[in-house]
Order: sequence, then C-alpha cells, then structure tokens
Amino acid sequence: MDRVRLGGIKIAEGRSHMVIARPADEGALADITARLAAERINLTQLAFMAANREQDEAISLCVERADGFTSYFLIKALLGHGDRIHLREDANILAIFPHDKKTVVTGNLLVQLAAMPIPVYGFASTPAAMAFVVAAADTARAIDGLFDAFTFPAYPSPFDWHAAYQGQEQVLKEIICSYEEQVIKVYNVAQETDLDLWRLDLPAAQLGALGTVFQDLDPFGIRLPFLVAAPLQETAEVLRLTCCFARSAAARVETCLAERLPHLQPIRYQSVALFSLVGPHFGDRHGITHALANAMRKATVTPLAMSCAMHSVSVVVSETELDRTLQVLSHSFQIPA
Repeated sequence: MDRVRLGGIKIAEGRSHMVIARPADEGALADITARLAAERINLTQLAFMAANREQDEAISLCVERADGFTSYFLIKALLGHGDRIHLREDANILAIFPHDKKTVVTGNLLVQLAAMPIPVYGFASTPAAMAFVVAAADTARAIDGLFDAFTFPAYPSPFDWHAAYQGQEQVLKEIICSYEEQVIKVYNVAQETDLDLWRLDLPAAQLGALGTVFQDLDPFGIRLPFLVAAPLQETAEVLRLTCCFARSAAARVETCLAERLPHLQPIRYQSVALFSLVGPHFGDRHGITHALANAMRKATVTPLAMSCAMHSVSVVVSETELDRTLQVLSHSFQIPA
C-alpha cells in the first residue's frame, strides 16, 4: 500500500457514541435532534441512513461524554422500547484531511484499520475530511496506524503529532460556541448532481476488502463525494455503509465490488444529488442539525443519507428535490448567493 500525502489529523476526545436502528419514521431524525437541542446538548457527529422496505433506518451520533447517559435516556424515552439503541461511553472521533474526494484516501484508511484490526463505530465524511469513531482505548494505536497509511508533512512521526496536539489540546477544548443565531451563517454551499447512492451491509471482517475496492477505483479518476457508516450491532461486527459515486462510474463500481466482495448485494439508488453546508460553528454548538432536519420535514423532503461532522453538514436527496430543499433551507440558514 503506497502512502498518500495528507494535511493533518484532528481528534475530538471524550465522546459518547450511540447507534439507533428503527423502522422507517419520517419524523425520527427531527424529533431526536429537537430533543437534544432543547437540552442544549451539542451533537458533535451524526450519520443518518434512511430506511427502505428491507432495512431499518440507522442513526449514529456522538455527544460529549458527560451528556451520554442523558442523551441515551432522552432518546430512549422518545422512541420507545421497540427500537434498538446502544450506548458506548468511551469513544473518540478522529478525522484526516483533506481527502479531496479521492477514493484512495478512504481506501487506505479502511485497509489500515482492518489490518490492525481496530473496530470502527461509525464514519462520516465532509467535503474536506473523513471522520471515524473508535474506542478511546484504541485511539493511540489508530493514530500510529494512520502514519503507516499516510504521510503528514508537518508531522514526520506520531511522536511529532502528539507533541503538537498536546500544545493545542486546551485551546481546542475552549472553542465551544454558546450563542445562538436566529439565522445560522453558512460560509459555502457545495452541490453535486448526477450521482448514484450505494448502500451495503458489510461484515467488519471485510472492511479491508472494501478499502481495496476504493483503491482499485482511484486509477480511473473516480471520486467519492460522500460516505457514512454505522454498526448494526453493539459489537460493530456489521457496518451499514452508504456512499455516492458519479452516475457515469456505475459500471466500474459494480465490477470492482463484484470482484472484491462477490457475496455482498449492494443496493443502488439512481438520480440523487448531494449538497454540503460549510459553516463556522457546525461542530461546536447545539441545534444546527435540528434546524436542518426540521426544515426538511416541514418541506416534506426525506433525506436519503446525512453526514454531520467537523464544520460541515452533507445531505443526499433525490435529484428532483434538490432545488426545493435549498430554497426551504434559506429560511433557517444564511446561504451565500
């Protein structure tokens, strides 16, 4: 595996992680984010995958560790006993950047995590970064592994990275925004159309094989603009993964999947679009994900998948609903022309 040059690593320590699986419910995401926002609980990462006829809706989210039990019981009371919800208290979020939508970046990451092996409890992409959740006990080993898969010009070794991070740790902890905007500011909006959405249930033992699929796609110039994943069980033995590729790449993606993962049966949704909102405080304050989910519910737009990580929110919708969705969001977000 050739190492890929990247800019850096970010870490968000001291998180609680939850995974929720439930039958289709158009209001569940908005209701969950509303309950957390009402309690002023900051949602530091979220991955959402809508249900279909065969599969439950899947939601993976992170909050501050101190808010873990409160969030768990709030969501449990909201959804009832029929839904599956698992809490992990000792989690950290790692992010590598910039990936430039290169499949080889995600491919190297998956291959390395599988080789170690390190259980992963969720993935969430942004236009610039790929974020993933691991147990706190596995974090140091995961960072060491990143230096086997990537090069970071500013940090020749894990030791150099740790030394630089320790100097910034307190500063990073203090960057928490407590104010609320009537209209949430957005720095940039990115849109992509002519996409297909691919969904598959992947045994954790085959994570490396999927990484190889992404590596195989790189020489063809195929980009990966969106990816989220969440475990279907508390042990993370199976991951539900959703990603997007250009519609023109469908035949090549299908061929690579069939070669590396012949027993999987991916589901492909055609004619989807992706939009990403990049803002100054999306990773630091409560209520932003609720504003998005609530606006989409009022507009009767159902997100097919969603990623909230770092300072970005990315949403996959039907291509026919893209313009209407952005128009509705302009009431809650200050979107640049």
